[in-house]
Amino acid sequence: MFEDAQALLWPSFFVFATCILLEWIVSRAKGISLYEGKEVLCNLGIFVGARVSQPLFVGYTFYCLKFLESVRPWELPNTIATTVVAVVLTDLAYYWEHRLSHTTRVLWFFHEVHHSSRSFNLTTSFRLHWLGRLVAPLIFAPLILLGFSANQVVLFLFANLIYQFFLHTKLVGKLGWLEGIVNTPSAHRVHHARNKIYLDKNFGGILMLWDRLFGTYQAEVEEPEFGVLGKFRSNNPFTVQFHKVPGYSALAGHMQQVVRFCKGS
Repeated sequence: MFEDAQALLWPSFFVFATCILLEWIVSRAKGISLYEGKEVLCNLGIFVGARVSQPLFVGYTFYCLKFLESVRPWELPNTIATTVVAVVLTDLAYYWEHRLSHTTRVLWFFHEVHHSSRSFNLTTSFRLHWLGRLVAPLIFAPLILLGFSANQVVLFLFANLIYQFFLHTKLVGKLGWLEGIVNTPSAHRVHHARNKIYLDKNFGGILMLWDRLFGTYQAEVEEPEFGVLGKFRSNNPFTVQFHKVPGYSALAGHMQQVVRFCKGS
């Protein structure tokens, strides 16, 4: 599994960097303000932190699922049919993880980070909580108990997240008949918006069919306003990650005072 994920990882970094550069160039050429310097640096800082912690949490998720795999009573054969079913059910499990992350206070603590940006561009996809995969083994455990392999589930989850990188853009309009079937930039703009009509909508990873089935689909019908409800805004990666931790704001304030004192001395 780690070899498969690694094979996707490095090419994806090159594609990400190329797409971000292209989005910036096109937006500048069209006179569209998509990139705000401090916020982009914050997103990239979070990305670096995520790359440091990723091996730990990917390993944690994988080996928890691997343990379940070792004690379950049966295993499905590795065929094209079971692979297709694994992709679909992994996406379904992701839908429920994502939906619970919006509707459960404890999980929103982690997921709120991703929605805290007031801008919406490809670097927004990097704005994830460094500890956000703590509950992943619980969400994806049923797939292992059904007989799918940990290799399949973790690899398809990883591919699902790579796919979603391309959804974080304002440069791509609606995609016709694909809207409401698969996740698109338009559908994902709705998901990130804080307009009243858009709140808690469009949770699917690759497919929007889950949202249609469970009543959470919303088409883009008005200009999205991005960010979380309330006044929170920060370009400090650590504040974005931990501002909801009790005592963090006071600690950050003391640290700023120390920095000012050192600069003045």
